[in-house]
Amino acid sequence: MQADQGRGTTSRATAPADPADTSAPPQVRMGLLDYVTATSMDEDYAHVAERAQKDPARKPVRPGVAALVAMGLFGLLAVTAAVQTARNASDVHQGRDAQVDTRRDRIEELRTDVDSLQSRFLEATVRGRALSSRLTRLSVRAGTVPVTGPGVKVVVDDAPGATGPQEQVLDEDLQKLVNALWGSGAEAISINGQRLSNLSAIRVAGSAITVNFKSLAPPYTVLAVGNPDTIPGRFVDTTHGQDWLTLQSTYGLQFRMTSEESLRLPAVNQPNLRFATPGTAR
Repeated sequence: MQADQGRGTTSRATAPADPADTSAPPQVRMGLLDYVTATSMDEDYAHVAERAQKDPARKPVRPGVAALVAMGLFGLLAVTAAVQTARNASDVHQGRDAQVDTRRDRIEELRTDVDSLQSRFLEATVRGRALSSRLTRLSVRAGTVPVTGPGVKVVVDDAPGATGPQEQVLDEDLQKLVNALWGSGAEAISINGQRLSNLSAIRVAGSAITVNFKSLAPPYTVLAVGNPDTIPGRFVDTTHGQDWLTLQSTYGLQFRMTSEESLRLPAVNQPNLRFATPGTAR
């Protein structure tokens, strides 16, 4: 066998220095890792002390001040952005309201112009005047124009101290009252300021009676334009008029009718055509 020549060669590693040898540098005598650990903090403190001696007026910056300033600025920016967003939303809402009001005013102006042109056109000929008179009567019946004239005023209310539905004015009671007035010759009727038309509904919604989708509260004031001399007598002769006399005498419902020299009834909101469609001109 041949001897392993490599194991007999001299190693490159040198023997550790003798700690008692004062001629060797400290990093050699202590070991490099121990030397760095022992002297790194001392050198940092010495460096800071040296800078303080060179510039005594300079104060050390506290840790975290820059971070606090940055956070404060960020919070200020966030609050400012939120306030600006709220203001912008309010401005947009106000702008939309103003736009709706402007368009509503424009619609009223156009309606006035159309009515004026229509009147001028219809009054130009005999046939036009006859058509205008018929249109006026139909508008009164439909409730699309305000009406002023003599008539009767009827005020109805629940019985004093009413405790049940039988002693209260119901929607069907108002329906009977209105039908009796129509049958007595009334040309236009309103309830608590709500003008009635052929599309009006008197019904209960929740705990209130509604007319034209508007909630009403007792007492109910019914205005009927017509002949004040004949309406009261005809009212008593109608079936629904008799029903109201029974309600008054049996259940104590309050009913009072008076003749009025002048009544003013408002127009109902312009109805939307549900089934009619524009036709072609002949």
